[in-house]
Amino acid sequence: MTAIPALICLAACGGGGDTYPHLLPTEMILAEPALPDHAAGAAASPSITADETRTRAAALKRRADGMRGPVIEPDALARMTAARD
Repeated sequence: MTAIPALICLAACGGGGDTYPHLLPTEMILAEPALPDHAAGAAASPSITADETRTRAAALKRRADGMRGPVIEPDALARMTAARD
């Protein structure tokens, strides 16, 4: 009677395919990361990249400020308010 539950448990543990991540050698885990090709400019001149990032952030802030405004046009809001009252 106890053999059946044990067999069911053992059957559930086997043959699931690649359910666990592959283990990496320690040398690969501790190695310095390789920069992708598109990051070469940032590695060569971090101050220029930082300046470009600040310039881009300022442009995005100006754009966001320009987009601020009412979500509902005043005439539509007036119609909604009149319909509610």
